[in-house]
Amino acid sequence: MNIRKKLDEIILVDGGDNWWKPELFIKNTLNILPKEIEVLENPPEYDNNYNCFLYALGLSNNQEIIKDSKGFIYDSFLLKLLEEKELEYIDNPQIGDWIIYRDLEKYPELISHIGVINDNNKIISKWAWGPLVKHNIFDVPRSYGDDIYYIKSISEDKAKQLYSKYKEFNKKSNVRVTLP
Repeated sequence: MNIRKKLDEIILVDGGDNWWKPELFIKNTLNILPKEIEVLENPPEYDNNYNCFLYALGLSNNQEIIKDSKGFIYDSFLLKLLEEKELEYIDNPQIGDWIIYRDLEKYPELISHIGVINDNNKIISKWAWGPLVKHNIFDVPRSYGDDIYYIKSISEDKAKQLYSKYKEFNKKSNVRVTLP
């Protein structure tokens, strides 16, 4: 089975509970992940959990922002930052810059995932409310899409400033994503 399809299936077992609830992840999921996926951190407890966008922005340890955002920075926030030229697309990413995943065919208006470029062409990213993982560029769930772009990263301080300035744009999209 294709690793990407398998990852979609693993994440969705039991409505996703085995993915993001720490005790269930350790008991039911950790040992069935493909060997290509290196778990760096298990999912945090509910009140401290966060998504991929919070991680990439460097805000995953900022309890004030996690509480204010309820652990979610939505793609609408990043899209607003790109629209306002607060973030910029780049062609030659460096370690620490960001990779974004999109499915331009099915959901052209969404950013489905973001990760941080690490050494040896590896990516570190937080998969939904699940674990923090290190993986190859396309060793991600198929549902994240096949279209990738790079964005120049910003500092944690800049991310905090931008969150304060644009947080009213941090809203869940009305687009419904269906998995293959």
